[in-house]
Amino acid sequence: MAKILDATGSITSIDSIILEAKKYVILVSPFWECPKNVILSLLGALKNGVQVVIFCRPTQGNKKEKTLPIPREYWEYFRKFEKKGLFAVFSKDLDTLHSKLYMNENKCLITSLNMYNYSVEKNIELGIELSWLDEHDKELKRFVMKHLNEICEKAGLDANKPIIADAKL
Repeated sequence: MAKILDATGSITSIDSIILEAKKYVILVSPFWECPKNVILSLLGALKNGVQVVIFCRPTQGNKKEKTLPIPREYWEYFRKFEKKGLFAVFSKDLDTLHSKLYMNENKCLITSLNMYNYSVEKNIELGIELSWLDEHDKELKRFVMKHLNEICEKAGLDANKPIIADAKL
């Protein structure tokens, strides 16, 4: 059954989505300033063999520097998982990305919350957490997967080669 969450509930949901993942985590947010607890959760998931895929804009706001969803001091560590095929960031051709979607194989959060500290601390946010195990949320899952496919296509990914096979994209 769907749950409605505020900013604090949404960041808690994101953390649990990452921590509870057994196969994959997909994180979609145009803007990134990843909170430290999320970085640590992502590292734990990667160490457990969970595939992590991030979609973001190529640049932050009106700055022209390339978006790094993970702070530079952690970037090289994440790159090791990238070489193993467990970690990927897609931003090419996503200049207009505005969706915020965080999911694993069992649940999903659709929210107004960017993966940005300011959003958690200052903004009035709203999120809806869905369970893929709940029969009532099955139609919503189809819609979310269709939307995710559109993001993948926009990013130039091959529809015949899903980024995560088990996600049934």
